[in-house]
Amino acid sequence: MLIDFENLLTRLTSFYYSHTIVAIALAVVLLLLIFFRPKAMLKTAGIVLALAVAVYLFTLFIDTAGTGRSHKRDMIHTVQ
Repeated sequence: MLIDFENLLTRLTSFYYSHTIVAIALAVVLLLLIFFRPKAMLKTAGIVLALAVAVYLFTLFIDTAGTGRSHKRDMIHTVQ
């Protein structure tokens, strides 16, 4: 499972074109928070990044384990 940045960018631009006012408002709020509370936003960004990495590694592990189980099942059925 790899991160598909092109798909993510497509979804973000689609959201922007579908909900332009909301997207601009969210961007302004985010910029204001970064400008007035940079330390808190940096902590929040670090926590979000750590959670994203943890979720990515967890899904990668689950995908790998599922692939291993399916290969093992295939090997057992081909031997018998």
